[in-house]
Amino acid sequence: MSDRRDPAEARLRELLGAWRQEIDEVPVPSLVDPVHAAAVVIEARKARRAKKAKEGGRVHPPPDGARTRPPGDAREEAV
Repeated sequence: MSDRRDPAEARLRELLGAWRQEIDEVPVPSLVDPVHAAAVVIEARKARRAKKAKEGGRVHPPPDGARTRPPGDAREEAV
């Protein structure tokens, strides 16, 4: 069985393998501090809950063209 690979391809694979080994040896610092990230999420949830509690019973107006009562509502017939 003979090896018919191109010598340039074999050299490229060798270089890429060496490069990959060098990259794997270098430690990668953490991109996110888990303690700080958790604190940020907790504060955001607290702020969202406080906002919802503040808005409480507010009723937002319906969008333009929206009907607030279905057709044939009993109140219309009582008048």
